[in-house]
Amino acid sequence: MPGRRSSRPATLLAACLLLAGCTGATGTTATTTATVPDRVDVERSSRDSDALLERVLADDAPGCSAAVGVDGEVVWAGARGLADLASGRPLTTSTTLDVGSVSKQFTATAVLLLEQDGVVALGDPLSRWVPDLPAWAGTVTLGHLVHQTSGIPDYLADLEAAGVLLTDRRTQQDALAAIAAHPELAAPPGARFDYSNSNYVLLAEVVAAAAGRPLAEFLADRVFGPLDLAMVLDPSGADPANADVTSARSYTRTATSVPWQPAGSRFEQVGDGSVQTTPSELVRWADVYRTGALGGPELLAAQVGDPVPVEGSTGYGAGLFVERTGPLSHAGSWAGFLSGFAVSGDRRVAVAVSCNGDQAGTDDLDRVWPALRGEWL
Repeated sequence: MPGRRSSRPATLLAACLLLAGCTGATGTTATTTATVPDRVDVERSSRDSDALLERVLADDAPGCSAAVGVDGEVVWAGARGLADLASGRPLTTSTTLDVGSVSKQFTATAVLLLEQDGVVALGDPLSRWVPDLPAWAGTVTLGHLVHQTSGIPDYLADLEAAGVLLTDRRTQQDALAAIAAHPELAAPPGARFDYSNSNYVLLAEVVAAAAGRPLAEFLADRVFGPLDLAMVLDPSGADPANADVTSARSYTRTATSVPWQPAGSRFEQVGDGSVQTTPSELVRWADVYRTGALGGPELLAAQVGDPVPVEGSTGYGAGLFVERTGPLSHAGSWAGFLSGFAVSGDRRVAVAVSCNGDQAGTDDLDRVWPALRGEWL
């Protein structure tokens, strides 16, 4: 059962600033009032990005949507492939997809907003907010959960070991029961970084208990709404029975020699994933890491400052991998959906990609994501 995986990270011509066009076969370059960094040549990079999608993605198979933002403004977006194989509906830059673990930064931000409100503290024990857990919940803090150092095993591995399929319906309570079934932690809290989806399912419960409303409602009111972001936390977006013509269906296959098979998930858990949106909205969101527009310098410092060590120069902040030199990134994989999100070291340029086909060995995200990061970042 595939999990919500962790991260895998010239000048603008005046004519392109003045035109709403600068279009390619698969993408568009938007007019922008932002002062583009000297290293970024929007016209050339847009042309090369259009050519990349045309070259590596088929127009009759699952595909990818991608976008680039500068200072929170979309300067290029492109898409190629099909959102729904059964109907032949094309994937467009306005098609929404499940972004998997890229969602974790929003859950972490919700917790940090509640801390800023004085409602919770990262030093609070988990047991204060989530009942009916083993004794170890008194030793795990909210900060351990945010930074993936709790030592709590991943509930997705537990469900997989029990033979649960992604197409089986499972609730938030089912996930909590799997977590609570562990009498001991895999490591002492704070001992080491150990990526576990359980941490963020539990944070969703913390938000619900502390705010008195579900995480989805809190994000809509305190994050998505104030920033005018077309995003929603809704696990049904990945449901294979979802018939919404504005969203994509997902697919998997084991090799290029076999047909694509419908994928998707009926899991209802939130916190570790399940945000539905487009790459264009993700790169607009990314500008909070430059401006601190959501909660000011205090929240920004909590989101990306003092990350816990992961390996080499990489650390983990609030739902994001943070490089010592400044770049941010996270990837997501869930039930046939694949996503990548990255922000440059100066926090001015952001790139996001979402795909709806997961192929064993190598997939569309592998072919598109590194190339777009190299082009723009």
